[in-house]
Amino acid sequence: MSETKITNTAVILLGHGAPENVKNIPEYLSNIRGGKVSSPEVIAEVTQRYEKIGGSSPLRQLTEKQAEALQTFLNQNGDEFKVYYGMRVWSPYIKDVVKQAVDDGAERIIAICLAPQYSEWSTERYWRAFLEATKIVQAHIPIHFITSWAGDPNLIDAFEERYRSAVEKIKADGIEEFHTVFTVHSIPEGPQGKEDPYVLDYNRTMDGLIERVNPSPWYQAYQSQGMIPVPWLEPSVEQTIDEIADAEGKTVLVVPLGFVCDHVEILYDIDVVFKDYAGEKGIKLYRTDSLNNAPGLISALAGAVWERLI
Repeated sequence: MSETKITNTAVILLGHGAPENVKNIPEYLSNIRGGKVSSPEVIAEVTQRYEKIGGSSPLRQLTEKQAEALQTFLNQNGDEFKVYYGMRVWSPYIKDVVKQAVDDGAERIIAICLAPQYSEWSTERYWRAFLEATKIVQAHIPIHFITSWAGDPNLIDAFEERYRSAVEKIKADGIEEFHTVFTVHSIPEGPQGKEDPYVLDYNRTMDGLIERVNPSPWYQAYQSQGMIPVPWLEPSVEQTIDEIADAEGKTVLVVPLGFVCDHVEILYDIDVVFKDYAGEKGIKLYRTDSLNNAPGLISALAGAVWERLI
């Protein structure tokens, strides 16, 4: 008996999620903390960050555009893919999106985390949320979870394009010498820190880009450390800026490799906090534009999906 051909494949892009206005921040923080209520001080701090970037994050809108572009790309040969996006701590929640995909008649589901570098500390949370959702809706169909796509050549292409574009802007300002700082989101140290595959995946992305653009000098840093009182992976961006200041550097280009679209870690942490911190040291800070729905990013996501189906 021949195997039944699967023609209806659901692809779900998994993201962290972000509040769409400051009124949602207490509930959003509670979701992150597993239902625990955050202190007024923490709520005020996070609210202030979002107010600094206009009161909301563009994460949902940008992820929706990524999903639309990926669906178009995957279906260019007449295949039947439907691309969804689900968030772990905000709407649309992963559990609701999985149910929608099943209700739409999906014959298999492929989920991919929108952080290219795999981490036991973070990526595994998306896997658990996705797996739990499939159990709740009793999705008795093949399911796949793509963990890492950190070294995908198309992803490196996309970062290279953004890097070269940023260098052009720096040189247009009459600056020839600058220091490059690569960043990803920091995670706690310990059993899921230094030994976490995340660091190796970070190196895969970074080394791939360094081979293309040959920056000099360059630094590897971690950003956006959380508020929980544990050691986080270092060096931080601030520590790296201090090092550059000590070396009498005057210009820095920040290249966030762990993020695929604009959100608070980009628009606030880099564009506000790091830029102000560098300015206090007499350093001008630039950053590469986020990938958002860059063709290279969409090709990388498509490649990861197709590779899983081989």
